[in-house]
Amino acid sequence: MKVGDQIRVCARKTDGTVYRSWHTTIESVDAGSIVTISPAGSMIIDKTKLGDHPTENHLRSYYWFDKFYNLIEVFNTQENLIEIYINIASPPEFEDNVISFRDHELDVVRDMPDLARLVDEDEFTEAVVKYQYSEEFQKKLYAAANEALDLANSWNAKRVPVFGGDHA
Repeated sequence: MKVGDQIRVCARKTDGTVYRSWHTTIESVDAGSIVTISPAGSMIIDKTKLGDHPTENHLRSYYWFDKFYNLIEVFNTQENLIEIYINIASPPEFEDNVISFRDHELDVVRDMPDLARLVDEDEFTEAVVKYQYSEEFQKKLYAAANEALDLANSWNAKRVPVFGGDHA
């Protein structure tokens, strides 16, 4: 995978079931991470109650190979950062131009300019039972969530990428 490649991202439940997917473009790759960008209007294939829908905002996503979370910068179409969203999830896996991660239900959300908060603890509680998360694994995910809270509150987003038209 290299800068400019179109790839697919699959968000999976812990059991491996894909519940959401989308196509995106690689913005950067290094030894520890991959960053993707998606313009507003990109189609999300969503098997949840939301159903398939286009994104309303521009998205830049960061996937770290050694972290139990990934981060999404959400920019409105006026190029303003409006939200930081962090999925508490497995490190990404790669196969045939597809990035996938297992979502563990906990999320961190920071609506700008407010402070970040932990959300979806009810969904996490259900996942603990459904997927039989060990106490040790639960502690690991809460530690990742605490790290993600700090990250979201100190995050400095790059400018929104320019989409469409002729530009370098």
